[in-house]
Amino acid sequence: MFRSFVWTRRVITFSFSRGPERAFFPMTQTSSFSTLGISPEVLEAIEVLGFDTPSAIQEQAIPAAIGGSDIVGLSHTGSGKTLAFAIPALECIDPDERAVQVLALCPTRELAVQICREVDKLALFMDGVSAVPIYGGSSFRPQLDALRRGVQFVVGTPGRVMDLMESGALRLDHLRMLILDEADEMLDMGFLEDIERIAEAMPETKQTLFFSATMSPEINRLVSRFMKDPVQITIERPTLTVPTIEQLYYEVVFSSRIEVLSRLLDTGKIKMGLVFANTKKVVDDIVDGLTARGYAVDRLHGDMPQIMRERVMDSFRKGSLRLLVATDIAARGLDVDDVDAVVNFELPRDPEDYVHRIGRTARAGRKGKAITFVGRRDFSLMSRIERFIGVKLTPEPVMTAVQVDQLRTESLVDDILERLKPDAILPEELKDVEAAPESLAAALFDLLRERTHREVQPIPEDKPARRPRHTQQSGEDGESPQKGDSWMNKDDTVTLFMNGGRMIGLRPKDIAGLFYNTVEMEKGAVGDIRIFAKHSLIEVDASVAPQLLNALANATICGYEVNVREDKGTPEYSDGPRPPRRNGGFRGGYRGDRDRNDRGGFRGPRGGFRSDRGERWGDRPRRDDRKKRF
Repeated sequence: MFRSFVWTRRVITFSFSRGPERAFFPMTQTSSFSTLGISPEVLEAIEVLGFDTPSAIQEQAIPAAIGGSDIVGLSHTGSGKTLAFAIPALECIDPDERAVQVLALCPTRELAVQICREVDKLALFMDGVSAVPIYGGSSFRPQLDALRRGVQFVVGTPGRVMDLMESGALRLDHLRMLILDEADEMLDMGFLEDIERIAEAMPETKQTLFFSATMSPEINRLVSRFMKDPVQITIERPTLTVPTIEQLYYEVVFSSRIEVLSRLLDTGKIKMGLVFANTKKVVDDIVDGLTARGYAVDRLHGDMPQIMRERVMDSFRKGSLRLLVATDIAARGLDVDDVDAVVNFELPRDPEDYVHRIGRTARAGRKGKAITFVGRRDFSLMSRIERFIGVKLTPEPVMTAVQVDQLRTESLVDDILERLKPDAILPEELKDVEAAPESLAAALFDLLRERTHREVQPIPEDKPARRPRHTQQSGEDGESPQKGDSWMNKDDTVTLFMNGGRMIGLRPKDIAGLFYNTVEMEKGAVGDIRIFAKHSLIEVDASVAPQLLNALANATICGYEVNVREDKGTPEYSDGPRPPRRNGGFRGGYRGDRDRNDRGGFRGPRGGFRSDRGERWGDRPRRDDRKKRF
């Protein structure tokens, strides 16, 4: 299917750095941008932007794409993909033709805006060439106006692109190039059908560029259907994180994490940080908790209007905020060089997301820290991440109240010493004060410390003799979790019990679909799913457990009624579906005359999750012609 593109001059090896397309690759290149067939106008812009040497994906993809070949680029985020497709795209544009000639599809609004910024910079010396981002969650009017004025380069999310195509506002009759950036992410988010419909509406003569981190069967099918003899370029990455990132972890229960984060801020361990959580609710809880303590912090997640999201990101870039708290999806496309620390308030379920998160620090040759909070249930997931990245995270003890106070004082003294001036003049108001200079300085220091002081809140981690979990096996410390504990007392995950299993044909995808369709959650909120003969155990994020328990008290899945509750260590044989009695009765007690339409259980998907449409996750359940009840 592919025409091989063999790079024979050397074996490409480099350290991977997640981030914007300015990522640094410590490898020796033998070519420069001037040897890749790029026009003088674009070369001049590249020089102004400060790019000297093309990255591996740029060096291979740019000349092949300029030569007219379809491209499949398998390269991870941060490898320089944006320039790899933006430069050939600009080369194929006719500035005199005021019609859409290039369409780039990407998974999120933030990434669309980021790509447009890079395109505008590269087109600095190309008169008459313009690009516009189009995405959901914002007004149609500015996007419609831009299209009516005539733009050659459109970057958009599939949902909004489809809307504008169906309304006739976006016409693709003159399209010369289609680009899919982060194709695997778009398919994971349920955009396959939209991508197919968009591609079908384009001229057959178009050139197509696919860029993805992985080559899934779905991408293979798209390639076979819409591309002509494509060149496949694969960039290997032997290491996933850069050595300038110090990767630490703190073992803390979920309820202690805001206090531990506050202590890190108070002692200067974090000056400008990006905090990641898995759900919008946890993001809101973190921001509310830190704001109440007086920190300059704001949030970024999918429920915010686009204008507010852009305002928050602009404030963070300018340094007006000390912390930005975000979900993984909302933070895509965020490009800030001054972040000195990334905090994983919760571990991501996907190791790739961990790499993407921490790659937002240690930019432009700087050093950075990746701080991760883990609970006792997180160590297997953390071990999986460590194996994936090939690096062991370093355990750190939580600072005590005494240590925090001491470090605060030292930091305050350092600030005072920095402001000392030999020719400083004493304010008039203090000249008549009858006190020794030492006494006056001590009084002012105490006053300053009182005004900047925050009372350290006691947490369980302050108690002595807690051994790090990474040195223990399960039950090694002589403690075992109490059965029947409330979900609020767990660290950060809750195990739910469902009285249905293999006997009724349940599959993990059925359960995941039920959960995601019933309660709005971020991807990854549902963890391990274990299916037994008569019951199933499902790990979920603690922040969504109450909503799930309430919504799934009496649910329907695959035609069966099931009950979901917190796991209390119930044996496998209890509570599972049982065959009917001989007299036609059913075990399990009276069920009442409930309206089946009011149960709120699994009702099938509505076309997959749409990040910019508000549609839902879920796999279509298998249906049975007969209703079964237990």
